[in-house]
Amino acid sequence: MSNAGSDIAIRTMDLTKVYSPRHLALNAINLELEPGSVLGVLGPNGAGKSTLLKLLVGLQRPTSGKVLIFGKKMGPGAGMLRQRIGYMPAEMVFPERSTPIDFLDHVGRLYGMTRTQRRSRLGDLLRATDLANESSRPISVLSTGMKTRLGLAASLIHDPELLIWDEPSHGLDPEARRSMIELTGQLAESKTIVISSHQVGDVQQLCTQALVLDRGQVVFNGDPAELARGAMPSSIEIDIRGDKREIAEAYKSIAEFEELKGAKLNKNQVQIQIHPNASHATALANVLVTLADHKIEMVDLRITGGASDGAIATLLKEENSRGLTRAYQRSQAA
Repeated sequence: MSNAGSDIAIRTMDLTKVYSPRHLALNAINLELEPGSVLGVLGPNGAGKSTLLKLLVGLQRPTSGKVLIFGKKMGPGAGMLRQRIGYMPAEMVFPERSTPIDFLDHVGRLYGMTRTQRRSRLGDLLRATDLANESSRPISVLSTGMKTRLGLAASLIHDPELLIWDEPSHGLDPEARRSMIELTGQLAESKTIVISSHQVGDVQQLCTQALVLDRGQVVFNGDPAELARGAMPSSIEIDIRGDKREIAEAYKSIAEFEELKGAKLNKNQVQIQIHPNASHATALANVLVTLADHKIEMVDLRITGGASDGAIATLLKEENSRGLTRAYQRSQAA
């Protein structure tokens, strides 16, 4: 895969970024990623995910610390090193009058690819990202999901060793998201991949390592499976329609189910939390059958917090608590 031998694919050492006047975006991040690994970067908005990815590809200069890619120092002047990376930012800007095939051909030329090399790659990439039927349409008329897939194709045009993607599932419908996950799984067989995402399930499914950031700090770095341990129960919201008296009777029965950690009725919505050790399918089936027995129609259903999301929420809560403790200790020392 790589000619870097046994080098660590990515190593950051006390990587810190401060935006003026005094905004600490990243604080002393230490990270190692082996070649062939898939890293998922998680965290709330403003946690520092995009800043980290921009530092990894040399689009920004660290305030202190350093980034090594395949054993070489990354920075704004490391053009040859960036040739080995495929990067997709969270918000790509396209030439709107161009077409996908023209845009990809242009990106290939920027990477120094010959015409023959570009032609051999274009068809495969357009099919892999499900853009073959859109290849001659103006980019301006493409949907958000199509533009996201075009960004993925552009990051792959030069067959890089390292892929760094910021929110690659943004704007994708469920079918396109599944295709993206399948594509990532195939690429992971031969490449090192870094993915910033809000989809914890995707990270657990695809990644070999997870990094959770909060306000520039690392709150978790390890096996994605660990995120599910000690997690909060899944939360499900069910929008319903029916007779108010029947709704009240159904809710009374649902609230007594042993599989549920809790239940709440809010007008035409039932909110339930399922015990982590209970069968989610059985618990949800019992709730839906109870609603049907009372002739209550289910209008919509949303899972608002899976086990992993709950684990991350717990991590962030613990980190906030530690931050308050540190602030208190500093004030006492002063």
